[in-house]
Amino acid sequence: MNSFITEIDWLDRFALATLIVTFALYSPLSARVLGGNISSRMLEWRKSWTRQMMWREERITDVSIVRGLIGNVSFFATTTVFVISGLIALIGSSGLIATKLRALPHFDTVTEETIIMKLCALLTMAVVAFFKFGWAMRLHANALLMVGAAPERTQRNSALAEYVGSRLAEMSALASSHFQGGVRAYYFGFATLPWFISAWLLFPSLTLMIGVAIRREFFSNAFRATMPPN
Repeated sequence: MNSFITEIDWLDRFALATLIVTFALYSPLSARVLGGNISSRMLEWRKSWTRQMMWREERITDVSIVRGLIGNVSFFATTTVFVISGLIALIGSSGLIATKLRALPHFDTVTEETIIMKLCALLTMAVVAFFKFGWAMRLHANALLMVGAAPERTQRNSALAEYVGSRLAEMSALASSHFQGGVRAYYFGFATLPWFISAWLLFPSLTLMIGVAIRREFFSNAFRATMPPN
C-alpha cells in the first residue's frame, strides 16, 4: 500500500482530496449559502399537483406522471451500470493506458498507479450515481403506491386527503432530490476527465462545472420559472 501511494505524485493526491471535498460539500454549502434550488422549489408545484389529483375521479393522469418519472430515472440507472462495467474494464487496462498517455506531450509524469487512482475516482462517482438513481426509483415507486392510497373524490376536502397529498408531494420531491444527486455525480465525473491529462486541469474544470451547476440550479430561467404562485 505504501509503495502504491509513493508512486502517486503529491499534486495528484491533492487533486483527489480537492475532488472529494468539493463533491461532499457542494450540496450542503450551496443550500446553506444560496437557499433552495430548483428541485426544492418544485415541492410547491408537487403539492399543487396532489391537490388537483384529489378532484379527479380517475387518477390515470397522475399514475402516468409518476411512471414517466420512474422511466426517466430508470434510463440513467441502466446507463450507469454500463459506465461502471466499462470503468472496471479500464482499471484492468491501466498499464496500457499509462503507456499511451506517456507518449503524449503533457505536464505530469504518468504512472499506472496514478491511472488506477483516477479511474477509481471516476468509478466511485458512478457507484454513487447508481445508488442515488436506484433509491430515487424506489421512492417514485412509493409515490405510485400513495397515488393508489389517495381517498375518493368525494373526500377531497377531508383531513385524510390533505395528509396523503402532502406526503405524496414530499415523497416525490425526495425522489427528485436523489435523482438530482445522481446527475450531480455525473457532473463531477465529467469534470474529472481533464485530470487524465494533467492534475492542474482538474482545478479549473471543477470550478467551471460548479459554476455551471450553480447557475442552472439557482440563477437559470428554469429556476425563475418555478417561482410558486402567491
